[in-house]
Amino acid sequence: MQPIRFILLIGLVAGLLPPLWAQVATQSSSHWANELARQTDSTRKAEVLLFMAKDIEISDPKTALTYAQQAFNLGEQLKASKVIGLAALQLSKLHAILGNKAKARRFRKRAEETLRSVDLMAELNQLETQKSQAEEAARANADAAAISQQAVNQLSGEAQQKQVILAQQGKQLSLRNQQLRQQDKLIGQKNQLIGQKNQLIGQKDSMLTKRELILQSQQDQIKILEQEKALQKAEAEHERTVRNALLAGAGLLLALAGLLWRLITNKQRTNRELAQKNTQLDLARQRSDELLLNILPSELVDELKVKGITRTRQHEEVTIMFTDFRDFTKISEQLSPTDLVQEIDYCFRHFDHIIGKYPSLEKIKTIGDAYLCAGGLPAAHPDHAHDMVAAALDIRDFVSELEKQRAREGKVAFQIRIGIHTGPVIAGVVGATKFAYDIWGDTVNTAARLESASEPGQVNISGATYQRIQDQFTCRYRGEIATKNKANMNMYFVDK
Repeated sequence: MQPIRFILLIGLVAGLLPPLWAQVATQSSSHWANELARQTDSTRKAEVLLFMAKDIEISDPKTALTYAQQAFNLGEQLKASKVIGLAALQLSKLHAILGNKAKARRFRKRAEETLRSVDLMAELNQLETQKSQAEEAARANADAAAISQQAVNQLSGEAQQKQVILAQQGKQLSLRNQQLRQQDKLIGQKNQLIGQKNQLIGQKDSMLTKRELILQSQQDQIKILEQEKALQKAEAEHERTVRNALLAGAGLLLALAGLLWRLITNKQRTNRELAQKNTQLDLARQRSDELLLNILPSELVDELKVKGITRTRQHEEVTIMFTDFRDFTKISEQLSPTDLVQEIDYCFRHFDHIIGKYPSLEKIKTIGDAYLCAGGLPAAHPDHAHDMVAAALDIRDFVSELEKQRAREGKVAFQIRIGIHTGPVIAGVVGATKFAYDIWGDTVNTAARLESASEPGQVNISGATYQRIQDQFTCRYRGEIATKNKANMNMYFVDK
C-alpha cells in the first residue's frame, strides 16, 4: 500500500505547484542550473530548487537535502507559507531517507503547522507521515533480518552436532525469508511506482477528487495496519527462532569448551611426560657418550655411532710410552688390598690428568701396575714425540713428590720406570660387548723393553725418539743397551 500512498502524495504536490514545476520536470538535469540562474523571482527559484531536490531524492539524497534547505530558507525570507510547507515536507522526507529521524519529525511538524491553511495539506502530511513510518519499520525489519541471518551463519559452523534442531529452525527461517521476499516485492512495486511520478506530475487534470483521496487514504491506513500486524507477528516468530538458535549454540559452545579444555590438559600432561622422558634419554645418551669417550678416542666414537663399526688403521709414526712401578709385588704384600687399589687408582688418575693436557696423546689401557699410552693416533700430530716426553717428565716428577710425601708419613711408596719408543703400529677396536681400543706391533714391544731397561725415577727413550726431541730436551746418552729378544739399542735418559 505504500507505493499507492506515495503516488497520491506526488499528485497532491503536483496540484499545488505552479505550472513552472511541470515545465521543469520535463527537462533534463543539465537544464536545472540554467533554469535556476534565469529566475529572478525568489518564489519561482524556491520552486525550482524543490523540484531539483525531489528529482534526485533517491539517487543523491545529500545533494537533494542541500536544494531543499535552500528552498526552505527562501520561503522563510519571503514568508511564503506554501513554499515553507513544501520545503519542510521535502526536508522531512530526505532526513528520513538519511536516517535522521529526529530532524525528520521536526520538519514534518513544521510542514503540518504551515500547510494547515492550504487545501489537502493535512491529508498530504498525514500520508507522508504514515509512509515514513512504514519505511522506517521496513528498514528496521530488514536490518533485523540481516543481523539474524549473520548470527545463524556464525552458529552454523559450530552446531554441526545439532543438525536436527537447526533443520527445524531452518524451516522457520525459510518462512521468515518468504515474508521478507514478499516485503521486497512490495518495495519493488513502490520503486516501480516512483518511476511513474514524472508522468503523474503532468497529469494534474486527471487527479482524484478530495473525497476519493480521503477514502483511498482510509483504505490505505487499514491495509497498513494489517501489514504492521503481520510484520509484528513475523518479527515475534523470528525472535523466538533466534532465541532458540542462540540457546542451542550456547550449549554447543559450552560442550566444545569442555572438550577443548580436556584435550589441552591431556596434551600438557603428555608433553610433560615426554619432556621428562626426553631429559632422561638425553642424560642416558650423555652418560653413554662419556663412557665411550673414556674407552675410545672421540674420532672413533663418532665413527662407531654413525657406522656401528670402526676400521683398523695402520699408523706409520706413533710414540709409545710404558710405565711400571718398581718392586710392585713386594710393595703389594705390605699393603691391604683396599689400600693397594686406592694407591694405584690415585696414581693412575693423576696420570690420566697429565695425559689429558696434551692434545696428541691418547691413553690406551692399564695392565696391572703398567700404564700404556700413545701419541699421534688416531689422528696424526706433528708434536706427538715432544708431547709424550713432556708428559713422561710430568709423571716422573709427580711420582717423585708422592714418594717423598709417603716417606714423611711413614708409608711405603712406589718408584716408577718409564720407557718411550717411536715407530709404526696397528690400532683398532676389539670386542663385541665391551669395547677396547688397543695397539699392536713391534713398536709396542720395544717400548716395553725400554721400560724394563730403565731405572727408577728415569725416563728412558730410544734413539728413534731421541732424533725427534733432541732439540727440545736435555738427554744423557747411555750407550747400546742389551734387551730381551732384541738387538742392542741406543738409549737415552731425559733429564729435563
